[in-house]
Amino acid sequence: MTQERSAPDSSREIPLHGGNVSTVSRIGDTVRRNAGPWTPAVHSLLNHLQRVGFTGSPHALGMDEKGREVLSYLDGECGEYPLAPHWTTEEALVTVATMLRMFHDAQYGFQPPPGAVWRSFGPPPPDTEVICHHDAAPHNVVWRPDGTLALIDFDLASPGARIYDVAYAAWTWVPLFSDRDSYTLGWKRPNRPRRLRLFADAYGLIPRDRHRLVRTIRKRIVDHVEGIRRMAAAGDPAFVRIVHKGHLRRPMRDLRLLDYERHTLEYALR
Repeated sequence: MTQERSAPDSSREIPLHGGNVSTVSRIGDTVRRNAGPWTPAVHSLLNHLQRVGFTGSPHALGMDEKGREVLSYLDGECGEYPLAPHWTTEEALVTVATMLRMFHDAQYGFQPPPGAVWRSFGPPPPDTEVICHHDAAPHNVVWRPDGTLALIDFDLASPGARIYDVAYAAWTWVPLFSDRDSYTLGWKRPNRPRRLRLFADAYGLIPRDRHRLVRTIRKRIVDHVEGIRRMAAAGDPAFVRIVHKGHLRRPMRDLRLLDYERHTLEYALR
C-alpha cells in the first residue's frame, strides 16, 4: 500500500492505494481494512508478535463500527514500482532476508486459536513449520524512518514451511524476473545468482534447503498462478481483477527464466 507521510487528521479517512486484494484506508494513526473469516487468526498472530517484541509488523487493534479490522499505521515508505534505487541495493536485499528470518523465529510458541481459518490458496503442506506471510514482496514492505523494515498486509498468511516463504521473497526481491521485467520494476541488471546467494546467506538457510531452493521457487510460482486462477474461478472479486488485468503473464515469463538459468542459480547456492 502507498503510505503517506503527512501529519494525520484523527477524523479524516484517507484511502491508501496500491493493493490488489484489500480495500484500505487510514484514519489518524490507524489503518482500516476489509475483514474476512481469516481476520481473527491473523490478529492472533499479530498479537503474539507484539507480545514477544517483534517490531516488524503492525499491531492488531480490533474491529471498527463498519466491521473492518483496525491496525496500527506504520509510518514510512512502501515499495512502489518502479522501485527507487535504495530499494534494489544488496544491503536492502540482506535486510529483507534478515527480517523474514526474525519474523519466522518470533513465532516460537505461537498457537493458533482453535478452529483458526486462514485465507490460503490450498490445504497446509505436510511440512508446516510456521505461519507464512506468503506475500513478502516490496509492495508489502514499509521502509521506516529509522531504516528498519516492516511487513504489512497479512491477509494471505497461513501455515506453511519456512522455505516456501523464503522462496516467494527471493523470487520478488532478487528478483528472478526477466531482464525486461526487472528493468520495468526498478532493477537495472541484477546479478541474479549473486543476489540469490546473498539472500540465502542472510536468512541462514541450512544446506538441505539451499539444495532445494530453486526447485521450491519454481513450485511457489506455479502455486501462485494456480492459486490465483482457482480463487478467481470461485468468484473472489480481488482475484478476478488480478486475472483480468493480465498480472499472470509475468510469472509465466519467470518460469521460463528459471528453467533457463536453473543450473547457474543452483551452483551459486553451493
